[in-house]
Amino acid sequence: MIGFGQQTYVPDDNFEAYLEANGMGDGISNNDSVLTANINIVDSLDIHYLNISDMTGIEDFTALTFLDCSHNVLLDSLDLSNNIALYST
Repeated sequence: MIGFGQQTYVPDDNFEAYLEANGMGDGISNNDSVLTANINIVDSLDIHYLNISDMTGIEDFTALTFLDCSHNVLLDSLDLSNNIALYST
């Protein structure tokens, strides 16, 4: 599905590929963005062992209550301050 709504920047190719493959993208692979409306309703995200190094974009997963991003190559800090519904990581 290609839409014209608000976009969320997702620079990590592996993170974006996962989102696209699981119906959370904007229908365009490798464009560093997904539709915000597709991710701000997601409440659970299991993205372990995907070789993700940058979680930029996670801040727009505002309904997220569960996140497993273990066993990735997270080089930058992970800011979850926007994910106020999150209770399990």
